[in-house]
Amino acid sequence: MAEIAAIPGVRELWEQTLGDPDVTIGLVEGPPALSHPCFTGADLTVLEPHWLPHVPVVDGLPQHATFVASVLFGQSGSSVHGLAPRCRGLVVPALRDEPTLLDPVNAVRAIETLVEAGADIVHFAASLPTGSGDADPLLARAVRQAHDAGVLVVSPAGNDYGGNYVAPAVLPEVLAVGAHDDDGVMFRFSNWGERYRDHGLVAPGGNLTAAEPGGGTAVHKGTSVAAPIVTGVCALLASLRRQHGLPADPLAVRDALLAAARPCDPADSHGDPARCLAGKLDVPRATRLALARHAQADVVLSARQPNPVYVVGVLGYDCGTDRRWDSIIRQMVPGATREKLNPFDARHLATHLAAYPGDAASLIWILHQDHAPVYVIEPTGPYAAEVYRQLAEQLAGQAASSGGATERVAVPGRHTGRTVRLLSGQQVPVIEVEQLCGVPGRNVDQLTAVPADTRVLRQLLERVYQDLRNPGAASRERALNFAATTVVHTERIFAAAVADRLALEAVSVEPSPFSRPGSDTWDVKLRFFDPENTRRARRALRVTVDVSDVLPVSLGEVREWAEP
Repeated sequence: MAEIAAIPGVRELWEQTLGDPDVTIGLVEGPPALSHPCFTGADLTVLEPHWLPHVPVVDGLPQHATFVASVLFGQSGSSVHGLAPRCRGLVVPALRDEPTLLDPVNAVRAIETLVEAGADIVHFAASLPTGSGDADPLLARAVRQAHDAGVLVVSPAGNDYGGNYVAPAVLPEVLAVGAHDDDGVMFRFSNWGERYRDHGLVAPGGNLTAAEPGGGTAVHKGTSVAAPIVTGVCALLASLRRQHGLPADPLAVRDALLAAARPCDPADSHGDPARCLAGKLDVPRATRLALARHAQADVVLSARQPNPVYVVGVLGYDCGTDRRWDSIIRQMVPGATREKLNPFDARHLATHLAAYPGDAASLIWILHQDHAPVYVIEPTGPYAAEVYRQLAEQLAGQAASSGGATERVAVPGRHTGRTVRLLSGQQVPVIEVEQLCGVPGRNVDQLTAVPADTRVLRQLLERVYQDLRNPGAASRERALNFAATTVVHTERIFAAAVADRLALEAVSVEPSPFSRPGSDTWDVKLRFFDPENTRRARRALRVTVDVSDVLPVSLGEVREWAEP
């Protein structure tokens, strides 16, 4: 593969788009030589890593950074035609020497800088070795926050002959990329492993010609060559979605790429198909998946119920002004003042609302995640009074539980485009709720009749909620949140896992291969393992969810099977 255009499907994709200027690729690399002629006319901005002291640049880093940047942003008609020449680029040259390459705090700051600057996709070029298979907690949190903001992180799987995992590629939110040669045979040095399989694919990574400092070109190979190819394809598909009137949604593009990946045959994988992770990059099939099925679903959805939300969190309340607080207090206890009654004590308020349910409409109802307000909940329509009653009941349930920490509610609604100002001065977006089926919620203690199982079940569900925490706006997020709600309300799904003391290993969401006309269907898969016996077969559960309406629905039965 001497040039990018030789990748199957790329020329056909270029005929449709060379990238959208409103799609931004962020690059965490060394300092690239942007004076190279291939970057003339590119929309590139360098964000200097202000947290780093000035240090001499290590030989080889400008070469690597220049190569990767040209694969992404090399301009048409130059010596290197990059994959997405018309996309906007942000470069954080934070990988300057060995200490900065291996410093997770440096990585965190670089990723956060790009997310704050508006990157849609972050290409993280480094591979931080991790013998344990875990990433630094700070890095894991930064990647999770980027994911929650709708930003896709792409990173190479590393060139360690499968000897160890690397971060951030090992993290489930990251699109990990391995490499095969020009004939489609896996490079033996390309890392693989169980932790990559659900969120990684492989792409051409051999003998690619791209830019080098000084104005010339060079040939390189490796997972760090394959990874920018995948990042560039992601940017093109996000651009193509915008061209078709859809949201760019890089996370949906990632799901399309993983669903479209072609399995390796034994000859290409040296007898071990696991070397191919989820499969080989298939640009034509990914293009169809990114547009055809979900384009129809998104059009139907936007015509019927624009901007749906299905979000999971904890209920809270506010009054917006001091005057309204005083009014509520006096209604709760005639003649009372704030000195005599704490208006922030949910137990007092829940008792009052049980006696006077109409006062629920006087409050500003809030959905919190980790104590941060995410949405203001505004019941509307003919069933608004019933929704207010359910909110009051769920608040009472939270107040009655032990600290409220295990109580969650699920809210189906729609964005209004409005915000409400809280007493703190914070402006919070408003979602309308008009579903009579309302705001479901349960306490973990209610899910099992065996007291000894409560601790195990609580650990499982808390892990689910921490991994799945998101604003519930994108289709995949709504499918995830509904699956979590289904888990909470269907004891038998977790019954076997609880009985066997299994631990949750991974959660993945992929476009479902089975879809009804006009639907938007996703497969949510949960995988469990035995932490005390790693040789034991894993258990997998799959929930298929249709999110084409404001209130998602599950399709068919929950499926369960064993995996190696």
